[in-house]
Amino acid sequence: MNSTNQGPRPTAGRGVLMALLATVAYALVDTLSKYQARDYPVEMIVWARYAVPLVLLLAVFLPQRGRRMLRTAFPLLQLLRGVLLTAGTLFIVFAYRVMPIAEAQAISFIHPLLLTLLAVVFLGEKVNRLGWVAVLLGFSGVLVIVRPGGALFTPAALLPLGLALSFSSYQIFTRMVARKEDSINSLYCVLLVGSVVMSLALPFAWIAPTAKGLLFFALIGITSGIGHFLTIKALEYAPASLLAPFAYIQLLWVSILGVVVFGDFPDSLTLAGMAIVVAGGLLVAASHRRKNGAP
Repeated sequence: MNSTNQGPRPTAGRGVLMALLATVAYALVDTLSKYQARDYPVEMIVWARYAVPLVLLLAVFLPQRGRRMLRTAFPLLQLLRGVLLTAGTLFIVFAYRVMPIAEAQAISFIHPLLLTLLAVVFLGEKVNRLGWVAVLLGFSGVLVIVRPGGALFTPAALLPLGLALSFSSYQIFTRMVARKEDSINSLYCVLLVGSVVMSLALPFAWIAPTAKGLLFFALIGITSGIGHFLTIKALEYAPASLLAPFAYIQLLWVSILGVVVFGDFPDSLTLAGMAIVVAGGLLVAASHRRKNGAP
């Protein structure tokens, strides 16, 4: 009995470590994206966030998997997933141009709560009382951050909400394909769609980058690819219900990087709102774990 209980722990521990490292990678991607957005069009930044990881993914996995990596049983759903995720990335990078990074991220982290609502509407899922409390808590946290009459109560605050809606819709479609589609194939489809869409937009927004600009575009793409890879590996080692709460560590990293790189320090009310949003997301994770019978 003891050996059975102890067996999964090292594997789950690896998954948690991978998830934590992924939050660092994504925070770096967001910080680099905001930095680049000062000098370059958003379209170029988003293109780098998809095209470079696509090349890395093909370089790593195509020799092992061959043509089966390029196939999908759900072409329409994968197309929708790619379009939604690309739209969400555009929303958040545009937000970084006009908002502090921590506040933009905090508002966008309402997506688990929106996912709960969308799952009720489109998947017919049941939400317990704890889940509804979480939804209300998260929305109240966003109101505290943008607070009507405050500096963030502008149309720009809709941009991270656009990411939240796009990403939660993307997750709905991900749930539909996850049981029958390999995770690497799904990631390939998303990156391919994003690369194609942004490649079509690139000629209309192109600015010749400097050597420093090229370096930062490469870092954005490589770091984004590392984040995606770490997320996949984390889910191989541990269940999503265990890993979900650790995603909120990303808010800590972006807050620190926002202060260090841009000098943006959230005020006390904003920090309180961020804490409320995180609490709502953690309650959603707890609600799912209870529903699934997780310890």
